[in-house]
Formats: sequence, C-alpha cells, structure tokens
Amino acid sequence: MNKSFKFQSDWPYSNSQIYLLHALMNDIQNDSSRQFESKKNSYVFTTKVNYPNNRNFVKQKIELNKKLDIQTVKVYDSSNVICMTMSFHDIDYSPTFKKNYFDLDTIMKTYSVSSDTVIETSSLDESIYPLVIPQGTKLSSEEKVKKDVGERIIMTFEGDKPFLLVEETANISSEFTIIPTYGEPYRLMDTLGVMTDNSLSWTSNGIEYYLVSDVLSQDELVEVAQSINVIPTMNLK
Repeated sequence: MNKSFKFQSDWPYSNSQIYLLHALMNDIQNDSSRQFESKKNSYVFTTKVNYPNNRNFVKQKIELNKKLDIQTVKVYDSSNVICMTMSFHDIDYSPTFKKNYFDLDTIMKTYSVSSDTVIETSSLDESIYPLVIPQGTKLSSEEKVKKDVGERIIMTFEGDKPFLLVEETANISSEFTIIPTYGEPYRLMDTLGVMTDNSLSWTSNGIEYYLVSDVLSQDELVEVAQSINVIPTMNLK
C-alpha cells in the first residue's frame, strides 16, 4: 500500500517476547514469585509471562548455561502444554551492522512487492458483518458514504455492549507515506492490527477496518474482529 506504520509505544519493552534478551531478563526480574532450579549443566527460571496477543500463555521456562548464556525458552499454557520453544545456539553480544541496515528506504526496496500484486478496492458491494456479537447487542444502523476515493460503511451496534464498526476501501498512496500509529501491535488473522484500550484497527484484503467501543474489553474486541469474514465481495480497479 506504499505505507509504513510507525508505532508510538513502548511495546517491545512492556510485553514478554521469546526472542528478545532484555524482555526475558525483565520477566525474571519483575516476577517476585519466580522459581529457580540449579541443574548439573544449567540454571532454569520459571516466570510469569505477559502476552496481550495471547492470554493462553501463562508461564515460561528460561534455561541458561553455567556461563549465563540463554539456551532455550519454553512458553506454556494453563494446562502446562508447551506452546512455543526457542533455542539459542549462538549469541553475538557485540554485533556490527552496515550503515544503511536500519534505513527505511533501503528496507522497503529490499522487501517491496510489485504493484501488480497489490489489490486496491474502489467500492464495497456489501457490508461484512461480524459473526460474533455480544449478547443483548444488535445492529441498529448502517450507512454507506462516499470518500474522495472509494467508499466507507459505518455500522452502529446498540444494546448491552454497544460498539461501532467502520469498513472502508483501502487506497494505495501515490508517494511513500509514514503514518504515526498510537497503540500496540496486535497479530490478527492474516495481518497486523493496532490495539488501544478501546479500539482495534487493521487492513485485510484491500479493506480497512476500525472497531471501537467504550464498553467492550480488549478480548471482546478481538473476538468480534476475528469473527469478521475477510473474503468480501468487491469491485476492483
């Protein structure tokens, strides 16, 4: 879509991440009820985890060798089933990078997708309704409006747990654009969304979605969002 989303948040520092050394160290330091076990060739810490994207993850086991290098990390659910495992075979504590390694233009050229593979929608033939709606809540109004380019559908759900769902055609920017984004990255179905305390937004199959509610919890927002059919009927440019 010729866009880059720049997150304005401390997401990498406040959540558990199996692949970030500082996040693992923070989990050990911040869990006052952590467990420690000394084995013949290693040390094992068992700590709580904080994965907002998956509430099923509840704990992890971090194994270090006697030199205190991390060897493996295993994340468990509430049934004590291993859900993720990461093994560290070699760690470079003083890496070097080329000068343009983190340059955005260089990265975009490396991972750019040819324009003929990008789908841009010009109109929405029909609304895409969530299959999961909180009990005591129903669709009260629906409005389709024209944008400068494309269309927007606004659906209002009222009842015990009201919320607003907006669906609109996504447009490819003529020039590369960096968009400041306030919220936390959230892995949602086939894409990456943006989560705030009371909203969830994402783009999928040429359609931008925005879900907001002052009543629904983040888990409820995700439940509604994941129930939305991501294969809509549309007209293509």
